[in-house]
Amino acid sequence: MIHLRQATPDDFPAIIGLIENAAAWLADKDTDQWQRPWPDRTARDARVMGGIEQRLTWVEERDGRVAATVTLTTAVQRELWAEHEPDTPALYLHRLVVHRDHAGHGMGAEIIDWAEARGPGLLRIDVWKTNESLHKYYLRQGFDFVGMSRLSGYPSAALFHRKMVTVG
Repeated sequence: MIHLRQATPDDFPAIIGLIENAAAWLADKDTDQWQRPWPDRTARDARVMGGIEQRLTWVEERDGRVAATVTLTTAVQRELWAEHEPDTPALYLHRLVVHRDHAGHGMGAEIIDWAEARGPGLLRIDVWKTNESLHKYYLRQGFDFVGMSRLSGYPSAALFHRKMVTVG
């Protein structure tokens, strides 16, 4: 069972650590995901801190340390989703990362389900184009592949969405 809490600026190093842990694990996989911060380290770190400061980032702790993170927003990246109904109400997941020590135990799926209870209409995520294993993961989680964004130069342009279940 997950118990996410809002991230604070004190969590920033741990969140960056999660991303770098995932990047190290991905280094010998058939993807270039996160091998270089996009578009550079400064911009990536500013996005991560911005999510924390805007109270959009959440963390899950296990054994006294941050084990997972996700950033949620209803703000549409119009350029990314331009051809895929950007005005449809949706909750966007960003930087859903589970530390490798906790991978394979369903934590990512629990976070997706937790997020689904917080938003309208669709749950959307953009995924690194070259990470086909991650594409398959989201398909297994009930997401549909929407298509590739035509946003030039953006590496995370494989678009997926899942219709949210209305409860009650």
